Amino acid sequence: MPAASDRAEGGIRQLARAIAASPEQTGFGQHLLGILRGEASVQYHFQPIVELRHGVAAGYEGLVRFKGGPDWPPDRWFAEAERHGLRIALEEAVTRGLLERQALLPPNCFLSINVSPSFVLSPQWEELLAGGRRLGGLVVEITENEAVDDYAPLLKRIEQIRERGGHVAVDDAGSGYASLHHVMALRPDFVKLDRVFVTGCDTDRAKSALIEMVGKASSRLDAWIIAEGVETAGELDELLRLEVPLAEGYFLGRPQPEMRPVAEETAKAITWRGQALAASQTIEAAMEFCPLCPDLAGAMELVSADRQVSATVVTNPSGRPEQLVERHPLMGVRTVPAPMKVQAGTSCREALERALTRPADSRWDSLLAINELGEFVGVARIDRLVRLSLMARR
Repeated sequence: MPAASDRAEGGIRQLARAIAASPEQTGFGQHLLGILRGEASVQYHFQPIVELRHGVAAGYEGLVRFKGGPDWPPDRWFAEAERHGLRIALEEAVTRGLLERQALLPPNCFLSINVSPSFVLSPQWEELLAGGRRLGGLVVEITENEAVDDYAPLLKRIEQIRERGGHVAVDDAGSGYASLHHVMALRPDFVKLDRVFVTGCDTDRAKSALIEMVGKASSRLDAWIIAEGVETAGELDELLRLEVPLAEGYFLGRPQPEMRPVAEETAKAITWRGQALAASQTIEAAMEFCPLCPDLAGAMELVSADRQVSATVVTNPSGRPEQLVERHPLMGVRTVPAPMKVQAGTSCREALERALTRPADSRWDSLLAINELGEFVGVARIDRLVRLSLMARR
């Protein structure tokens, strides 16, 4: 990894003296010194930013992982570096490494990097751009971890980024007055919606309304909205309904050392759900995918042992779905011996009408969606069918 510039040498010498005087700082301090001197490396990961209309990666956010020192999240590493007057130097070293990896971008994708306002205004940033470096395919994401008293110098740097082919994003939009002021003052190309509003947006009307508001404001500024922290199918459904164009999160793709495309199954699920939602609100938009098991014992063991698996379907010798094993919020792991089966193209309203004709003790059991051949397609939960039916009436 490249060393930080000579401008950091004073701080590096000071940190070295502090380590010598305070052995308890050795773990963090020695590793930070190694990074700044180019003697120790950091790990880079890349999380896909997914274009929701087609389920493909439009770009990647570059993330840093500090290995070899204290097991701290990146925010704390930068905060500790700040205490020693070396945060800008650490940002410079990390940014240099990310810019080197820009050459690995897949075609028609961008790389998003996080930088603080003070780093963009620093001489170290100027040194990074020395020699007329072009910034095509780069999105400079201005973080909101510090106040900006005067936007004029920052706007000049942003104009410089755009002149060299780069784009600008504002992070954590909606998290407070300062972030909204950031959006209005900087007029970014991308607005990253804070994950606190994405989490549970499918069950919280206030969050959904805020996403819609930020989306409309962004479009008037000719900016694209990126929703952060998508972790459930319900959140994805709500973002699709609100026509949010870009999103990232564990449900769509986890950070990886390589810039990998969106997993084929995930891409299919995204496009499938989007098409179903846009077309006729069929149960396809409510479906969850789950593994198949040839026997009940194996299915029970899988759901009991793996918290990431909320349900599995038991198939008969012909491979057709017969039973459902699910983790119920009140009853724990249970078996639904004869779940109702419906065609995947059935409307939510029709599926609900049929489900509610069942006996009282099974009326709220999940449905098994099947295709024309009787093959299992997915599980549709009653609460999600109700919600989609209500959405269709808005």
